[in-house]
Amino acid sequence: LQTRAKTLPYFASDPSILLQTAKELLYQDTLQNSVRLLGISVSNLNTEQDQEEEKEDTIAVQLQFEF
Repeated sequence: LQTRAKTLPYFASDPSILLQTAKELLYQDTLQNSVRLLGISVSNLNTEQDQEEEKEDTIAVQLQFEF
C-alpha cells in the first residue's frame, strides 16, 4: 500500500493538469506490482467569487491512464 500526495502552488481546474499531476505521482517510483485501485481526491477548487456565492458544483471527470 502506497499513498502519495501533492499540493499545487496555483489554482487548477483543467482536467489535463489534474491528469498530469496524477501521472507524476503514479510514476514517480518504478511500479513493483500492478495497480489495483487508484483514488484521486482534490480540494479547495473554489475561487473567491464561488466562495462568496456559496455555490457547490460537482464535476465528474473520467481520466485515462495507459500502462
